[in-house]
Amino acid sequence: MPHIHVEFPPELSPHAEQAEAGTRAFVARHGLAPDEAARRHHERSLLGTLMGRAYPHAEASELQLVTDWISTMLVLDDQFDETSLGTDPARLREVCDEVLSWFTADGSVDDAAAPAPAHSVTAAFRPAYAELWRRTVPLTSPTWRARLAGHIGAFFETCVWESENRLTGRVPDLDEYIAMRGRALMPYLDLIEVTTHTEVPEEIYGLPEFAEMNAALSDADLWTNDLFSCEKEALLGDPHNLVLVHQHAQGTDLQTSADAVGVMIQGRFDRFTELSASFADRLTPELRVLLPTGRLERHIAGLRSWLTGQLQWRFETLRFDPTRPEVTRATGSTPL
Repeated sequence: MPHIHVEFPPELSPHAEQAEAGTRAFVARHGLAPDEAARRHHERSLLGTLMGRAYPHAEASELQLVTDWISTMLVLDDQFDETSLGTDPARLREVCDEVLSWFTADGSVDDAAAPAPAHSVTAAFRPAYAELWRRTVPLTSPTWRARLAGHIGAFFETCVWESENRLTGRVPDLDEYIAMRGRALMPYLDLIEVTTHTEVPEEIYGLPEFAEMNAALSDADLWTNDLFSCEKEALLGDPHNLVLVHQHAQGTDLQTSADAVGVMIQGRFDRFTELSASFADRLTPELRVLLPTGRLERHIAGLRSWLTGQLQWRFETLRFDPTRPEVTRATGSTPL
């Protein structure tokens, strides 16, 4: 495993264990772990620890909310990646469109009897997302909710693209993969604003410098994920991993590609470190006044916590364990 250096020390919320217990209960209550293997996989993922490191200063209720969010999103992602749904792009698009329709800018939750679901997975996830939306709406504005929905929609587009590749046996080229991969983290960066009780104004959020800072963090996080999960995905026959895409493009052995990706990751860590240190100083007085003293710094501190927290967590979690029976047998997750 290539060494990755990060400038910021890791932290851990005092509420992490409580969030872990709470999110296990949430997943069980909504039936998102349909068998013992799925339950064990969720528990060994230690998502309370991940969120406790990513949002170390969140209040207990907000930490529980973001932990339940990531539990639901990652269980859904496993359905997309590790079941037959992941090789049926038309059906997957129907599922994604239905799920996306639940994230309303006005905060409404449709409690009427749902129409015939596009797939059994939407029937399973609808109550969980309805609960999450009810808990999230009072803490957010319509602008934030529309942005979150946009980011989830972009992630879903990537999921459908991956499904099309799996169906045809296509391995994406390196630049294409990097462009598509960077969408997956943005919903979780949106949740920083929930935990800090401060939304970044659109005038700042839309700045190219802010977008570059988010992109550097997203790349650093997601490429690190690929480094740790490449063995699992190779065993499952899924080419959507930066190490595997690099190996295919360059014709190298796995270790050479892993080392090359490690260098790429370090470059993105370093770029984020540079941008996060200088961003506030580069704002004009007119923009700086949009966020009272300390609030922009608190958001940037949240971005830094994500970067260092996810790296620390990867040495603690067993989410990427290549010896998981579902991986070694190449059967993947149990369909919901």
